[in-house]
Amino acid sequence: MARYALTRPGAGIALLAASVAACTEQRFPLGFEADITSPTVQVVKTAGDTINVADGIKFSIRARDNLGLKNITLNLTGALTLTQDTTFRTAVTEVELPVDIQLPSGTVVGGTVVIRATATDGRGNSASVTDSVFLLNLAALTVTVTQPPPGQVTGPGVQLPIQVKAVQASGVRRVGYTVSGVVTAADSASFPLPDTAIFNDTLLVPVGTPAGDFFIQGFAVDSASRRASSSVVTVTVQQALVDTIPPRVSFTVAKRVEVGDTITVTASDPSGIVRLGWIARDTTAAGNVVAGDSFSLATPISPASRSFRLTLPQSILGQAIRIGAFAVDGAGNRGEARLATDTTVVRQDTVLAVFGVTRALPQGGRIADAIYNPNRNEVYLTNIANDRLEVFRIADTSFGSPGVLARGSQPWGIALWPRDTVTGANADTVVVANSGGTNLSIVNVAVSPPREVRRHALPVFRVFKVKTVINDAGFPEPEITEYHFDDRPQYVGTVCRGGDCTAGGGGDVIAVYSTTPTRGQSEPFPRRASLRWEKLTNLATPESHFFWEHAGVQATSQSSDTLGIVVRRGGVETELLSYLCGRIVTITELGFLDTTFVRNSGNFARVLVGEGGRGDPPLVFARALTFDVNVGVTATCVDTSGTARPLNLDNGVSPDLEVRNFITNTAASVKSIATNFNGTTNLIRADSIYVIDRFLRLQGIIPVGGTNFGMDLNFNHNFDAKDELSPTGVSPNERIVFAASAQATIDVYDTYFYSKITSIPIRDPITGPLRVAKLPSGEQILVGVTARGVVTVRLPAITNPFQAAGR
Repeated sequence: MARYALTRPGAGIALLAASVAACTEQRFPLGFEADITSPTVQVVKTAGDTINVADGIKFSIRARDNLGLKNITLNLTGALTLTQDTTFRTAVTEVELPVDIQLPSGTVVGGTVVIRATATDGRGNSASVTDSVFLLNLAALTVTVTQPPPGQVTGPGVQLPIQVKAVQASGVRRVGYTVSGVVTAADSASFPLPDTAIFNDTLLVPVGTPAGDFFIQGFAVDSASRRASSSVVTVTVQQALVDTIPPRVSFTVAKRVEVGDTITVTASDPSGIVRLGWIARDTTAAGNVVAGDSFSLATPISPASRSFRLTLPQSILGQAIRIGAFAVDGAGNRGEARLATDTTVVRQDTVLAVFGVTRALPQGGRIADAIYNPNRNEVYLTNIANDRLEVFRIADTSFGSPGVLARGSQPWGIALWPRDTVTGANADTVVVANSGGTNLSIVNVAVSPPREVRRHALPVFRVFKVKTVINDAGFPEPEITEYHFDDRPQYVGTVCRGGDCTAGGGGDVIAVYSTTPTRGQSEPFPRRASLRWEKLTNLATPESHFFWEHAGVQATSQSSDTLGIVVRRGGVETELLSYLCGRIVTITELGFLDTTFVRNSGNFARVLVGEGGRGDPPLVFARALTFDVNVGVTATCVDTSGTARPLNLDNGVSPDLEVRNFITNTAASVKSIATNFNGTTNLIRADSIYVIDRFLRLQGIIPVGGTNFGMDLNFNHNFDAKDELSPTGVSPNERIVFAASAQATIDVYDTYFYSKITSIPIRDPITGPLRVAKLPSGEQILVGVTARGVVTVRLPAITNPFQAAGR
């Protein structure tokens, strides 16, 4: 602690104070009574409560007395130590002393400065005032005693927790404390130069300590061996022959609690605390105990604090409960937490016991997409902020360690590697769309830790339109306009072409993906995405497709613009669609808005696409389309000369009429999508949830709004959107969708009758993806991303009241 004294000019500190002569002692004529009125004194903080160290410490002391002041004493403690007396030699009844303490350049003083001013009159009457300012200095070494709190009361034989915190940007070398008064002690610890160091210790108040006060002051030494001290904390020792007063108890608990959440119980008593605990009761009149726990301490300690895990039974999840806390002191007195406003009333907080267990992301970040692998009972999440593929284990609700590097830049969409289109089996491989690059990562998740097998480079597409014009010579010639789309993948889904994509099965794995647009794209497509598919197997014969079918129009006499597409891979260009095939499109409908969603069906046969809601400028509605990989491609056309030309018309893409009809029937901006096992029930979430079949025909609207858009269908859902009966006779209890809500619930709806079945309360709203996982036991689990991490929710029994009427 640096100590400053007023000595001579040039010492770096100047105290400006009115210096007046001291008055002589008042003498009263015979018959006059002595002066018994004390002076008044106050600190006037002219520069406010927080002062920058470069500006110096500025305030004034204002004092007055009815007859005359003798002296004013100023004491500064804490971050700065200073003592100064001002003596008056003439009669002064009122004065204001300005104080301006300038600190040397480069000083490391900082933190709380305690100001104590005492005014004394000529008869010895005095009055004091205490105030403080905070000296702001980013380079300061500051020390604070954070435990015990000021005014703590303890007793002989009781342990007292002490915590000292030191902060210094260049590093803290040592932190400790000293104790003086009726108890004397000292202790400290060395640190490897962190910018913040916390020293925790326990002080035993010896048996036989007399009643009185002792004083704790923390200190620290920084990397340059400079020393600083904290303000003094006073602790009072009480002697109690017979302690009959119960301890003071308080607790903190959230209003919505998971089974794994905690309650913190704190208690204090001069006899020390030997036991802490909590109790949960139901909200019935009887107040039945439903849960609770306690912990005993071997030696009395005060204050005492402990965090308990809320071990709530599954039977009370979704219900309100009342929670209280208690403590027992060293004399055997039991006390309960009470209201601060009325200590005669026992405090019991009513909280909601919610479903789910939340785990924080290992290194934070932002989750863009997620997928569940039933083979390994794991969920994989793309952490776009940290370039990581997070592995979350459902069995023990924990993250794999270490986190898996996605290898690619800004991983966004993710999909499983398909094996077949009958059972929906998948391999232990995932496909990750690296939106910060132009590639897909193929990651093997069966090894520990998972690793990237290869990085699949994506091709460049040249898209152009050709218009026939008559030149100056009177002959027709083509006028070519080329358009450029960004190739960075965003969302991805996978399908199996050929039905069997196991090794040697003859099928091919196809990745359907949207791209993330940039402003550098050609007009009229700034900030417009595109859709493509890419073959990921049999790499000797690469295949790619640029989705154009959704933008097609019928040829008319007024339409003469035709489309051409060329793919470029490894420096080699291949024509995919010849303009001589005469395919006419609405050019402005080729592009998609940013954040265009792609998800494949559970059997890897179909893909649902929902156009995102962000654009430049944004649109008030967007499109949806479906893709069936096994419908087939019309590879060629015959031009007017009879020559075969490349056509690459994918018949599995929703035709233009179905896409436009979807817009007509919905007119909504898409925020998320979901599709069931066989791709015959598709959900588009916008201002509501639109239920459509695989031909994009609107079947119904589920009235759910809000800005939390995560949703997923029941894992066993294979109902056709047009039919209430499943083709395999699955119970209507499976005909449901789970939708995130802004009210920290997951709402459950019927996808045929479009009505709400129930709500599942959770602790925090789902702000990211929501996925359904099916355990090996058949039990289904919801996995969602919240602001605090990943929550897993074991579903309660759900009975759909909208049962099938039969046919």
